[in-house]
Amino acid sequence: MNKICTSCKKEVDTLNEHCKGCGFTLVLEPDEKLKVRYLRGPALGALLFTQGWTFGARTYLWFLISLIPVFGIIALFACLLFGRRWSWEHGGWSSWEEFQERMKLMDGIGVAWVALLLGIYLYFRLL
Repeated sequence: MNKICTSCKKEVDTLNEHCKGCGFTLVLEPDEKLKVRYLRGPALGALLFTQGWTFGARTYLWFLISLIPVFGIIALFACLLFGRRWSWEHGGWSSWEEFQERMKLMDGIGVAWVALLLGIYLYFRLL
């Protein structure tokens, strides 16, 4: 998933728009720019339902870390900010479409989880 800099021929990570070796600006195709923007965005599902999101996004190490009480908060913020990138790079997805569908599903599950908890809270609060 790495590219080669056309200026200095060093290997460049796919998420970078500039070569770290020489500073050359890499030209990204429009579809690739959209992918990079999507991967750099926050993962809403990771914020709302960390354990479920990490498992569904195939970031199993972060799933285990999120189960440890003190490190769960760290896992929440790490997955919120970097989870999509980690999931795409290490999740073994067969296609970009499969990955996007799973991220949408996991974000939807996170929203539904918070809505369910809020509904339960309001139900017992108003009794």
